[in-house]
This record gives sequence, C-alpha cells and structure tokens, in this order.
Amino acid sequence: DNSVIYLQCSSVVHSQKAMTDQPQTDLGLYKPPQTVRGMTELDRAAFSQTVSVPAIRIPTIILNKVVKSLKKVALQRPGLKRVVEEHNEDGNKDSSKGEHRLLLLDPNSITSADSFGSEEAEALKAYGVAQEIQKYQLKLTYENLKSEEILRAVLPEGQDVTSGFSRVGHIAHMNLRDHQLPYRKLIGQVIIDKNPGVTCVVNKTNTIDSTYRNFQMEVLAGESNMVAKVRPVRERLPALMKGSQKIHVVMNLPALALEFLDAFRGLLGPEPDQSLFCPYDNLPQVHCYGFSKEDDAQRDVVERAEVSFKISLQGRCSVHLVRNVAPNKEMMCVSFTLPRGVLYNISEEPCPKKQKCEDLTD
Repeated sequence: DNSVIYLQCSSVVHSQKAMTDQPQTDLGLYKPPQTVRGMTELDRAAFSQTVSVPAIRIPTIILNKVVKSLKKVALQRPGLKRVVEEHNEDGNKDSSKGEHRLLLLDPNSITSADSFGSEEAEALKAYGVAQEIQKYQLKLTYENLKSEEILRAVLPEGQDVTSGFSRVGHIAHMNLRDHQLPYRKLIGQVIIDKNPGVTCVVNKTNTIDSTYRNFQMEVLAGESNMVAKVRPVRERLPALMKGSQKIHVVMNLPALALEFLDAFRGLLGPEPDQSLFCPYDNLPQVHCYGFSKEDDAQRDVVERAEVSFKISLQGRCSVHLVRNVAPNKEMMCVSFTLPRGVLYNISEEPCPKKQKCEDLTD
C-alpha cells in the first residue's frame, strides 16, 4: 500500500497532489470536445463523448479467472464497468444466452492481438480464449473523467493544470495561480464532484505574513462553513500505526514548530501489552520546519530540536534547506522517525554512535 497519511500539527490533513495521487490519464482515449475549452460555468453534459476501445470476448464460465489474469491491461476508469455485455451489429444487446462477455482493455496497452505480453498471452492460451481483439463503442460522461482531464480540457492549452489541494475535514484548500483565477468557480466545483466528503473549496487570496500563518480565503464552491472537525494526533495515531499506511507528521509553522516537539513525549501514555503493540517499522515520520539565522543553520535547528525533544537526534535525522526567506535567514526542515521510547515515555536503548545528520539538498 503506497498511500500516505499526513498529520499536520493537531489536525489530519490529506495532501493531494496534481497528477500524482491518481492514475495517469488514458492517453488517446478521451479527446475533449473543443466546445468545453474556455468554459467558466460547469456544463457536465458537454463532456460526454463516445470512444472506441479494444475488447476481448470471454466465456462467462471462466470470466473471473481470465479478468484476474488480464487486470494489468484492463481499462481502468472512475465509475466504469470494465466487463460488459455483447452487442449485435445493430448496437443492441446480443439476444444469445449470455454465454460470453466483453472485457474492455486499456488502449494504451492493447492496440492489436499482438500487444499482449507473454504473461497475458499464456493465460489466454491456458484458458482457451481466442487472442482476438474487437472494438467496443464506449460512452464516456463527466462522471467517468478524472479531475485532471476535465481541467486540462477547459483551461487554455499549454497552461499548468492544478488539481492538487490540502484538505482539513470537509474543506479543500487550493493555491490557484493568476491564469487559473478566471476558472476558479469551475475548478472548485470539479474538486467537490471528484472528491467524496469535500463540501467546501477555498482559495487563498493574500500572502501569509503572520506568525500563525493566517490568511484570507475565498469560497470557490460549496457551503461557506469554515468550521472543520479535526482529531488531536493522540486520538488517531494508535490506529494508524497498526495499519500499513505510512504516517508523516508535518509541523510546518517554522516560527514556533521546534518548540512544540516536547508534546510528543508520553503522547500515547504507558506502553501497551506487547501483543497489542504495532510493528516498530510503522512509527511516524516527523518533518519539523524552523527558521535559523546562524552560520551553521543545520546544526542550529538540530540542537534546538534536541533541547525541546530532550533526546539526541544525532545519527537518526536528516536536515535539508527549504529556502532562503531573507538575508541571513534560512528555512530548514528536520526529518526523523519518532522514537518508540518518546511516544510511550519509556527508557530508551543507548543512542547509536554520534554522527552528523545526513545532509540533504533540494
């Protein structure tokens, strides 16, 4: 499982990046109608289109086995059935006894009968399925499209497409660029449509210049409820640590974050029974940001973190420069695995031999 949970300070934040959290677009499958280019008010019906996709005919008696063997080349689309009934030449459903079904295939992977890899070809031969490809007329609607595809079809060609956002509760927070602002209402509605649970989309309207990183927002779509219900790390962390998802705690208030590291000491109370304890390799990764005006900014932020954390981070952390924010002022980030002994406030094993933190550069 490659998914990641981000815990930002005391709230749960799902960070969704443009074109990274979703499968790559099916190149060549969806060609958006030119009429949607430049659209500023969302017209969902305008995105409908019928496309031709490859398909293979499979006997229903072995359908599940064959589909499993061809899952790598099967068509993957939101809200779309990849197994469909056959149609006759008139486009109507075949009136036969339903002895066969069609498996829709990914046109990026399969263009002809010779496109199957050796693994798929061997499976088809073993099940006695003819390695023959036919074309199926598939109707794609707005519901079957990914947010990236919709926004790429609407925004002017050649301009960046932003479908990434940060989420707190029901609120999705975007940072739109100037060229995207004329389409901001449409973008907000698309984000709501394509992300269950999101009922409000906002955009930052000014720069962040306060210690606590407050900023003005504009509601792009949905309700104007700015009160989000979030959970303290303490409540959520034990369950997450028992799962397989990687956990990252992001402390991105550089003016004060280093001072709050002591909040982790004894966060989860006494250590539970060993039989109930989660695997050690799923301990949270902490990313703590901080400013420094010292000549050796890396050493400065590590030492300040150690004072607040009350443990040595030598040999167990990495430090990298985020950016220069002013003359002689750097923003740094210290990253490390949160020790089990800190979470449960128990005596730790002797620290490893001291060595300099790994020096990472952007």
